[in-house]
Amino acid sequence: MVFVLSDPTRHADPEAAGLQVTPSYAPVRRLDSGALAAVEVQLRGPADGPLATAEALRVAARTMSEKWHLDRLKWSVAQSRPVRNVPALVAMDLESVESLDVPDSEGLRRDVVVITEESLTANPSRTLRAVADARRSGKVVAVDEVGSRPQSLALLPLVEPDVIILAARLLAHRADTDTARTAHAVAAQVERTGALVIADGVDSELCRRRALGLGATYGLGALYPAVDTPEQLDEEGIDPFPPAPVRSVRPEEARTPFAIASVGRRPVRSLKRLLVAMSTNLEKQAGAAGPETIVLGTFQYARHFGERTRARWQYMADRIAYAGVYGVGLGHYAEAGIHHAPLDPDDPLVEEWNVVVLGPHFACVLSAVDLHRGTADLDREFDYVVSYDRDTVVRCARSIMDRFTTT
Repeated sequence: MVFVLSDPTRHADPEAAGLQVTPSYAPVRRLDSGALAAVEVQLRGPADGPLATAEALRVAARTMSEKWHLDRLKWSVAQSRPVRNVPALVAMDLESVESLDVPDSEGLRRDVVVITEESLTANPSRTLRAVADARRSGKVVAVDEVGSRPQSLALLPLVEPDVIILAARLLAHRADTDTARTAHAVAAQVERTGALVIADGVDSELCRRRALGLGATYGLGALYPAVDTPEQLDEEGIDPFPPAPVRSVRPEEARTPFAIASVGRRPVRSLKRLLVAMSTNLEKQAGAAGPETIVLGTFQYARHFGERTRARWQYMADRIAYAGVYGVGLGHYAEAGIHHAPLDPDDPLVEEWNVVVLGPHFACVLSAVDLHRGTADLDREFDYVVSYDRDTVVRCARSIMDRFTTT
């Protein structure tokens, strides 16, 4: 599909090749006072067609793998017609930021890189590195559609977004168990990082009250209608976003989970049979930790991920957001909800046995290093550490996922 930018002050040329898209400017307002805090630059399709809303056009473009083209137009609109006095948000998919030559943000414009759960689960290494690159260039990192699926909540501790955008569906109905789970997970993330929370779908006064109840500070939707030009925005009662909360980029770590988790902790020596029991117990806790949970396991070699272990992981995978297993000889595929990835035989991770559980309210890593002692399999000796420190567990999870990318 080819997108053609039209001028909202003129009639569209019916003979122009491609789909006519029109820019609009959606105010992001404080939910308590209604003060203007930011403006999102959006694109919409023809007013009388199925792509008349920014969301419908975005979904269609992504479905046809043309989102990068739409993002290019959106970014050019933000450059050519800047918004005064408040930040202009330009939301772009990760792939668009990588393919476009987008310079660092200037002035009040905030380039927002939107991360989806699909990008992380499909290509963990590429996504995590792109998040780090975006932060180095001063861009704001957001996770969109939070609460739409458990996977979106699972993203939060790994990405540590600057902006959390709540899914519109959360405001469309009365609170239920899923809504409560989202509220808890978002509150925990905001407490740890100070992320800004924006509620999408604020289409009525009832939706505004529901958004406040979910912990959102800002909102956008039909209650705050979009305008055709920035000059049409009511500039009375302005309360701009606080300074961009772009988090510092951690230095890249070529370390393994054991190297990370053993700092400040005394390793314990044990036979494999105890580690099997401890891993099984941790897997059971992970299965009950909630559908937003991520579980990663490194098994050294494919032969260690046997039928009994596979059955446990399949049971667990049905109840959590993401289950990933890694080992020499494993293929790069997903089966029965379990994501498999190979280990390079020369990777120091081959020397370790790790189980990492990361959820909104529970985090644990069991990490052991093979001492290559003992003849019988269950009598092999390992040094192991256990940590429930969330920061340690997040770093261990990143050190595993950062190794794997699809080709």
